[in-house]
Amino acid sequence: MKARGCLIAVAVVLAVVAAVAAAFGPGALRRARTVYAPISKMKVEQTEFEAWTRGKGWSEPAVPALGAEKLDAFLALRLDLRRLETKGNELRRRHPDDGERARLRDVPAIMEGVGGLLAERFAAFRKHDIVPAEYDYLEHLVYVTWLGGVATQGDDPAARERAAKEIDQAAAREAGAVRARLQQVAAALRGRVPGPPAGIPEDVHRLLLSRVTEIEAQPSGHVAARVPRMRPAPETPAPTTSP
Repeated sequence: MKARGCLIAVAVVLAVVAAVAAAFGPGALRRARTVYAPISKMKVEQTEFEAWTRGKGWSEPAVPALGAEKLDAFLALRLDLRRLETKGNELRRRHPDDGERARLRDVPAIMEGVGGLLAERFAAFRKHDIVPAEYDYLEHLVYVTWLGGVATQGDDPAARERAAKEIDQAAAREAGAVRARLQQVAAALRGRVPGPPAGIPEDVHRLLLSRVTEIEAQPSGHVAARVPRMRPAPETPAPTTSP
């Protein structure tokens, strides 16, 4: 199943609460109000995260730029986001939106899961010191502009490296002239350096080539960086009283 992001929309949860309250009356509504506390907490966390993002003051460079430390951080963050995406899918499987009437007692568990994912997501960006806009820029640079550009040139550096390693292993089992020849073949494979794709500086190209195996080990599909903005919680209607 194609991932749709790692968070269940909070608006859906609020709609569930409203539907249950309408179906079961003021008593259920009073119980439903208990879920608004975690919603408020998530809103505070998102506000703080957005303030941190603005404070970083990141802007896209005029010329593509990437250093080894930033590449390490980006790849690690991308793995974290993929993991959280998987957790979000599992949360959806446990609480499917299948049209059945939700039970109010299920809502706190849903909210706990949503809040936990949101907190982990914010923590991942802070841990690797990358804001969402910068992450989007790096993912496009590495996986679309560079890796896609290299593939368009008809080359696959990772495949060549895998072939070279297999030849190295074969050479280790041989001796004399056969070993020397196999080592030459492996070296020739590694020595074929494709030119940088259009728009990629030479230094960035060389860095990415040196890490191509690790880059290609991750799925190439887009891993979303954006956390959906939370909608304001609907006003809680006042309980009706019997005459």
